[in-house]
Amino acid sequence: MADLNEIRRVYQLLEQNADGAVTVHEICQFTNKLGIVMLEEDLRLVVRKKGTEDSSNSLQFEEFVDLYNFIFNREQGEEENESDDLLQAFKIFDENEDGYISCEELQRVLSRLGLIPHAQKPQECEKMICRFDSDCNGVLDFLEFKSMMSATVSA
Repeated sequence: MADLNEIRRVYQLLEQNADGAVTVHEICQFTNKLGIVMLEEDLRLVVRKKGTEDSSNSLQFEEFVDLYNFIFNREQGEEENESDDLLQAFKIFDENEDGYISCEELQRVLSRLGLIPHAQKPQECEKMICRFDSDCNGVLDFLEFKSMMSATVSA
């Protein structure tokens, strides 16, 4: 679990209008700057589950703590460096730095690493992406990449 003072500092930075809550839009701007691409619609669904019944667009500090720990995967007993390492790995695959890993990027990096032949059919990389592409947009965002890496490690 992350340090509560650290989370409070982040919360205060995000709380742009000083109304005692952070909005989905503010959270998305923050995570996107960190390279964790999140769609507002997806985050809004998470906020609805974590927030109060009358609040589907914002979180109070106590609710934000749970979301912060979820986003940054700092569950009890988990090493903080694991998320940092995954983010660094994601950045290697995301060659054009658009926050997504395309089939072409995946194929180039895997080829450079010697994990697939250079002439490997793009269909194989498309299958890999399709398996973990939860929003069906044809590319992997950081959370989908993290899911793919977790499945690879546990397999």
